[in-house]
Amino acid sequence: MKFILISFLFLLTACGESPLFNHKMEKSSILRNLISVETAGTSFSKTDHSFSIDWKVGPELGESRFVIKSWKNSLGTFNGPYVDLPYELKVVLWMPAMGHGSSPTKITKLSSGEYDVSSVYFIMNGKWDIKVQLLKDGKVFDEVVVSITL
Repeated sequence: MKFILISFLFLLTACGESPLFNHKMEKSSILRNLISVETAGTSFSKTDHSFSIDWKVGPELGESRFVIKSWKNSLGTFNGPYVDLPYELKVVLWMPAMGHGSSPTKITKLSSGEYDVSSVYFIMNGKWDIKVQLLKDGKVFDEVVVSITL
């Protein structure tokens, strides 16, 4: 009987996350670095502009935040100089497997070619598409889809 009780207590304590490590931050920072590398030079097809995504919070369940930095391919690179996009910027979160998205994101211009994207809510684990869109006269003129998995 003691053996069963000790085994049960061992299983209860051994299967949890270690209180010595911040596992949420570990996964998040690894994913953030991987995605930043993947989007270091993502180009729009209908303009001479590219952009990068620099995660400030996340990507993770709940609220995340990132900065989009844009440059004109003929004048700059990933390192700048950054220039404004030629049309209105919109970011849409979409979960293709579930057929729905998330609440609208909020975009704030920080400086020339730099945009803070907040209110980025990933509401469940799985594959998400981050649709970075350029709107001309209120309609999608160009779009780049960046996929991530949480």
